[in-house]
Amino acid sequence: MTRRRWSIAASVVVAVVIVLFVVGTFAQQPRALFGDGGLFRPDGSSTSSPGAEPTPEPTPEPWTELNLPGYDADPGPLTLTPVADAAGEPITASFALEPGASPIGGTVGLSFDAVELASELWDSPHSNLTLMLSELDRPALRFGGNGVDRRMWWTSTDEPAPSWADVTVTPADLERVAAVAEDVDSLVTIDLDLGHDDPARAADMAAHAREAFGDRLLAVAIGNEPNGFFHENQPQLAVRDESWGPEPYQESLREYSAALEKASPGIPVAGPGAYDTTWMRAFTEAELPNSVALTMHWYPLWDCKGPASSIGNPALDDLTSPALRERTRELVDLGVGVAEENDLPLWMEETGPTSCPGTNETSRTHAQALWTSDFTLTAAEAGAERLAFHSTLQACKGGAPMSPICATGTLEDPGLIAAGRTSYLSLMQLGHLPEGRVLAPHVSGDGAVMVHGVYGDDGSLAIILVDLRDPQAANDAADGDAVAVELSAPSGLPGDAPQHWDLTDGSRLSGEAFDAQESVLTAPAELGGEFADASLAPAQPLSVTSEPGTVTLLRLAPASSDAEPSDG
Repeated sequence: MTRRRWSIAASVVVAVVIVLFVVGTFAQQPRALFGDGGLFRPDGSSTSSPGAEPTPEPTPEPWTELNLPGYDADPGPLTLTPVADAAGEPITASFALEPGASPIGGTVGLSFDAVELASELWDSPHSNLTLMLSELDRPALRFGGNGVDRRMWWTSTDEPAPSWADVTVTPADLERVAAVAEDVDSLVTIDLDLGHDDPARAADMAAHAREAFGDRLLAVAIGNEPNGFFHENQPQLAVRDESWGPEPYQESLREYSAALEKASPGIPVAGPGAYDTTWMRAFTEAELPNSVALTMHWYPLWDCKGPASSIGNPALDDLTSPALRERTRELVDLGVGVAEENDLPLWMEETGPTSCPGTNETSRTHAQALWTSDFTLTAAEAGAERLAFHSTLQACKGGAPMSPICATGTLEDPGLIAAGRTSYLSLMQLGHLPEGRVLAPHVSGDGAVMVHGVYGDDGSLAIILVDLRDPQAANDAADGDAVAVELSAPSGLPGDAPQHWDLTDGSRLSGEAFDAQESVLTAPAELGGEFADASLAPAQPLSVTSEPGTVTLLRLAPASSDAEPSDG
């Protein structure tokens, strides 16, 4: 694998070996990396003179390890249910590469509140955050959230913070975050404080961000969710009065834009960070000189106390409903329409399962992992070119319940060690997709089994089967309810595209039940059984199988030009 994650992990092993040598310990056997309960550890025994007691293996420091409960880094061959044993109604899936298809690769990642810019986890020698982020394959990073307009204070001159500020962010903080972005090869967007109406201070922050991140700073945004600056239903979030609306927002945009241009000429700007097209048009019609993207926020389960008939309740049935996929397409399509009118890409800069506060039945579940996979690819198919899941570096116990990542300490003292939750494993699996473009899928059935595809820039293919059927019900069934899925080769590929592909390896995300608090993810491995030598070609579909409650990633490489496709 070519990701930076292996170079980071390898450097940890080298460091351990050097330390052992310096302090005069016995010579070590060659080391390898393997998975153990979700952790990568050096594996090797010490040697000494015959008859001597072996030297105990040193305990790895927590900042040298990945903390990924449920991850199996050495799973052995991936086994799928034989097609002949699949008892469910067969599914067919075809794909097309359409003009303007969204890119994939370095486009999916995490959104953090801007107050997290000051977190001690960034670039700390005693934190594993860099190692964790490297597992996501060039993750998109965004900093904004409600805190940027209400609780974050920026200063580059060590001014005392005002009483309303909970966190102070300085140039040194930006430099630490930028060092991590460099290590994990991320592109970054940062929101600026619009809530306190201080264009000069926001422009100063933008200029320092541009200096710290360089070309990795994709854009700055002027404020976060301006549609929520005054809302009768959320008085606790008000930073404006009842006179606030799209026109005052445009006036503020132009004032801030002038300050940005003075402090950092040509700095790219994105906005508005809202789901409402009224505010999207307000942003585009402000005609800022350096607009580079239209940004959208959306949490599909928003109906916190809705009726049973609502599809937006924070409930497991709604989170795993195929109807949510259709709603995603409709909402993203609205944003894409405004973006295309203004020749801009659409970025989903903040999202998650639900905007409802506190813990609910969807929190920290395997269902959240299934939704993360399906939502990411559905949004990309609909036209979103960048997508970030809102996250926190607060404690796993007591912190934001929907965050894919969290810190392992207490609520009062989160500490420096980060851990990944179920949805983090989903993002890891998506990180194994090739860099390329998403395919437009056409899948039979009722939508409970969905199939997505990616055409790699190197001519490879990736197929992702998302099975939203209840895994607990399948466990109770004698046949397991595996379903056969017939895959057709994609149409619309360029003239120099491969003519057939060999199935090389695969990965599976699974869980015992929708409400399971842990998912299991296997690292990519060769296929076993009848799928070991399977191939796909335009005149030769490939049949595979899917299990309830799983996400199965299959990767196919172009076959050699002189080879004939084998039976699959």
